[in-house]
Amino acid sequence: MHSMTGLKKPSLFSAIALGVGSIIGSGWLFASYNAAKFAGPIAILAWIFGAIIALLIALLLAEVATMFHKEKSLFSRLLAISHNRDYGFIIAISNWCSMVVAIPAEAEATMQYLAEVIPDFHNKIFINNEFSAIGLVFVCFTIIVYGILNYWGVMLLTKANNAITIIKLIVPAATAIIFLITAWHPINFTAFHNTIAPYGYDKAFTAVVSCGIFYSFYGFSMITIFVRELDNPTRNIPLALTSSVIICLLIYILLQISFIGAMDTNAIVTNGWHTLNFTSPLAQLAIVLNINWLSIILYADAAVSPSGTAIIYTGSSARMLTGLAHDGQMPKIFKREHPKHNISRLSIIINLTLCFTLVVFFKNWEKIMLVVSVFQLISCVAVPVCFSKLRKTNSTQERTFIMPFGPVLSFFTYLIISYLLLQAGNKALTLALVCHLIFFTVYCSVYYRNLKSTFYAFASSWTMFAYMAIITLFSFLHEMQIFSETAFISI
Repeated sequence: MHSMTGLKKPSLFSAIALGVGSIIGSGWLFASYNAAKFAGPIAILAWIFGAIIALLIALLLAEVATMFHKEKSLFSRLLAISHNRDYGFIIAISNWCSMVVAIPAEAEATMQYLAEVIPDFHNKIFINNEFSAIGLVFVCFTIIVYGILNYWGVMLLTKANNAITIIKLIVPAATAIIFLITAWHPINFTAFHNTIAPYGYDKAFTAVVSCGIFYSFYGFSMITIFVRELDNPTRNIPLALTSSVIICLLIYILLQISFIGAMDTNAIVTNGWHTLNFTSPLAQLAIVLNINWLSIILYADAAVSPSGTAIIYTGSSARMLTGLAHDGQMPKIFKREHPKHNISRLSIIINLTLCFTLVVFFKNWEKIMLVVSVFQLISCVAVPVCFSKLRKTNSTQERTFIMPFGPVLSFFTYLIISYLLLQAGNKALTLALVCHLIFFTVYCSVYYRNLKSTFYAFASSWTMFAYMAIITLFSFLHEMQIFSETAFISI
């Protein structure tokens, strides 16, 4: 007992490093390009908007986390704490699925970037902006490497995480600064149609989901997975959550500004932002600017940044599946952990099998990123809902951190998350709804094992399924409206 209590706990720096390391993955390699192409220079506002949402969620989460800092895997148990076990399991599904789907997303990001290094190789594995059959084999091989590193434990990775995080910070920041020094054309910000919003100011909000901006911020939630292990959690949790988001915001905005300013002005004036066509955006831009040594670093980092995040997610998702089995919510076969490495190898294998299935249907980073974003947003719905419930039912409980204007901001956050879900698209929302129904059925068959209890479980949590179904329906109607308007304009 003494040896356990004598162990040194992760410091505030380590907590921030974990948050930053989880946030900076594949998003920084693609999102600046996607946002500029989709929205033009107003994309800068999209990053600010995305950061505000992430900060609101993080601060609401911080109040709950400081109250329940002894809870294991807190983020996935929010609604179990505030409502009931069945309600909470729905969010656990979202959290687990978001981590599982992020693994192939990061693998596709790495291969999509590295494919550009050898032109003939690129033409074989990446055709018409999608991976070919050979490309998918390489993606699956990359996923297997993630699994192997976790299969034999992650002690080495854990020790190296702070160093990996420093690399993740230096490379994006240095890339932005080099672009600013080498090619800075301030006229680019109004070059097309003499406005910073050539395609409309509303694109700044839509870009948050469709271009990977929310995806790029989401990793802060990983801090709450290790909330029990943190040193001085009541102080360090709010600081780590907010600091990781703010640090990454500064890097992302710097990247976005430098990317827009480095583009060829004549090309922008003539063709606009929609015509940008990069597969490895930042590295290809470095080559255009004749900074070949930077392109080499960026191609190397395309393997480091996404892979570092994916390896963390591979281990975390496997541990989460094992935790669900320990709680009797998933088949008990997933409880069996390796005696030396303390991880269920079967959980890793099942998760990777799901990854292989996903890459067959979502054959580029942009498509699979939307699916990840949907699961992430559904997970985040739990934060304002849990916060509001606890403010009412646990109003007298001592709070070491209190979110100012909490009830109002939680309602505001809930509305924004719902709006962002609408922007994710009907296909991704439908897949999420189907996955939740399937895994909730598995949960009921394992935990309750009879039809009557299963009926009560659905009855106690039907509002969450109704919420997802309504959002999916409205997203479908929204897409139909856009299609009708586009058809009318073309006529």
